[in-house]
Amino acid sequence: MDIRERCNGKQPLALKYRLLILLIVMVLPFVGFSIYKALEIDKRYTEEAQRQNITVAKGVAHEVDEYIGATGDVLISIAESDNIRKQNFIATKPWLDRIIAKYPYYHLIAFVDVYGNVKVASVSDVWSKSEDSQRLAKTLNVSDTACYARGVVASDIAVGDFMYSRITGLPVVHVTYPVYDFSGKRIGFIAAALDLTKIQKKILLTDSKDVVISLIDDKGVYIARSKEPKKWVGRTIFGDDRFKKMLGKKEGLYDAVSADGTMRMFAFSTMKNVPWYARSGIDKDVIHKKVTRELAYHFAVFIPLLFIAIAGWLWIGRDVNRLHNQTQQLTLQDPLTGLWNHRKLVQDFERELKSARRNRCDVSCLMIDIDHFKVYNDNNGHQAGDEALRAVADILGRAVRETDFVYRYGGEEFCVLLPNTDKEAASVLAERIRFNIERTEFEGEESQPSGCLTVSIGVAAYPCDAISKDNLISCADKSLYVAKNDGRNRVAVRCESATHTFHNAG
Repeated sequence: MDIRERCNGKQPLALKYRLLILLIVMVLPFVGFSIYKALEIDKRYTEEAQRQNITVAKGVAHEVDEYIGATGDVLISIAESDNIRKQNFIATKPWLDRIIAKYPYYHLIAFVDVYGNVKVASVSDVWSKSEDSQRLAKTLNVSDTACYARGVVASDIAVGDFMYSRITGLPVVHVTYPVYDFSGKRIGFIAAALDLTKIQKKILLTDSKDVVISLIDDKGVYIARSKEPKKWVGRTIFGDDRFKKMLGKKEGLYDAVSADGTMRMFAFSTMKNVPWYARSGIDKDVIHKKVTRELAYHFAVFIPLLFIAIAGWLWIGRDVNRLHNQTQQLTLQDPLTGLWNHRKLVQDFERELKSARRNRCDVSCLMIDIDHFKVYNDNNGHQAGDEALRAVADILGRAVRETDFVYRYGGEEFCVLLPNTDKEAASVLAERIRFNIERTEFEGEESQPSGCLTVSIGVAAYPCDAISKDNLISCADKSLYVAKNDGRNRVAVRCESATHTFHNAG
């Protein structure tokens, strides 16, 4: 065999080696980057879920403590009244009726003597109209309950165990305070039964179907649960690993299979006034789905660019980091308006709420929707609609401070995040934005139902309306719907139990 034949035989082999080396050089960075990105995304969502969990648990614990503390104040004022100390129950009964009418979370207020006899009682809601319930309340003896065992010897506020009311069958927990006559002799105690069904509706509210919030007493009994309460309230997990992980700790985090068989990430916090645990759990499958979805989106955007960057690095020395950062920036902007998009909103909200909690300052949120935008598109065409969206985005950008954030939330809806801004200041800004858009001339706006293009705005603030990102946005969104329902072209402000609107477009 001559030299030419040997060379011809080796050339394909050398080419294969070159291609293999090139493939390895390109694939290894991709594999490494994939592993790094997956771990980074998983860590971010896990930490986000943990922060959300512990914030919810602490918030619930604080609210329960507030209820117990406020109940103690009410009981003390009753126990120190002359009619109770004289055991003048005829005069006491109308007074207790008036008190219980003011406190919807009390199921019953009663005076119990040292023998466990209920001498006078006021029952709330429809039960107060039942002669049977009133007769039972007056003749009931509770000497066999934990409420009596603790209340009859306690020198201060005492809390009984979870039980079902013997009058109505509803789940309750009793708070008691001792009563003494004028000679200093203990004659019994005043007890208030907290209606756990009403407290559950108030405290354990969550808009997320993937989050479950529970109140658990020191015996491991579910006092309240946001999901399927009728099925789980009253059951115990004493001796279970889920309960053992909370014992003796003020707060903490752990993963466990929930009572309904779902694997969840849990956070818990204890209360000051009662030996209970407030616990919040997030379905781990939800986190995994978020990780998978973001990872898939990330790779769909970056894989082609990554290979181009690698090829450029190999052959023409392109700056991979610069290209990656520019691309990352593009993925956070809305291409039509140039505003930040929903992905950026999620990042900013968590950061600003964390800062607000640390610095004890307010954060406000505006949800803005263009009124009758479909009518505008139908009458003027989508190109004019796009121009209107860009114009509204420009007005929003010029109205806010450099420290504020404006996002295109989706479609014709925008969101504004206002760090270090209370609800009053946010409402003033919202009204200025509404007015500026109303007086701006838009092409073809005369075809709108009101004769011009307008917006409706909902306002909500941390911490008075909500303490988490999702709930804050939800509160602002509910205010927005109030503004819509009240006639549009106005601002609606979330005010604790109600939402108020101002400005009438006329």
